Amino acid sequence: MSYRPTGAGTGYGENTGQSTEAYSLVDRHSNVEGTFTTDRDLRIEGILRGTVKCQGLLYIAEGADIDANVEASSIAVAGQLRGTVTCRGKLQLMPTGRVYAMVSTESLVINEGAILEGELRMESAPAAHGVISGAAVDADDSGQSVLRRFGSDDEGSLPGQRTRKGSDS
Repeated sequence: MSYRPTGAGTGYGENTGQSTEAYSLVDRHSNVEGTFTTDRDLRIEGILRGTVKCQGLLYIAEGADIDANVEASSIAVAGQLRGTVTCRGKLQLMPTGRVYAMVSTESLVINEGAILEGELRMESAPAAHGVISGAAVDADDSGQSVLRRFGSDDEGSLPGQRTRKGSDS
């Protein structure tokens, strides 16, 4: 299922400079078993068992229950995640997030109140991507705004969110 927010006050795409392109959604009334593959960002609010392959941001909302082999570019967890996790970018555990898994990631952020139990393996980017350019830094900033658009309407910003020094934004 794809979701394309419309109207004011959706919390999606507002003040981010991004288009309101649709993202995939497993809503809180859904129970998925098997393999879920998407080239888009994915927000999971329900129950998912099996395998998840996401080429964008995987957002596991508060109340969601995932037991799966997960592979994604970036992951934010506010619900519960069990299984094996491979994150090619940043894995962020929100204050309500619970992860019980074997985790492999390049970057890890654990907010106060979150739980991570299991095995953690930090992996660096391949040598070809070892040099950080201005474009890579901008991509990180847009990743933060993606997390903001998936948050609830009453969230102004992410807890523990950092800003770059020497930047006007």
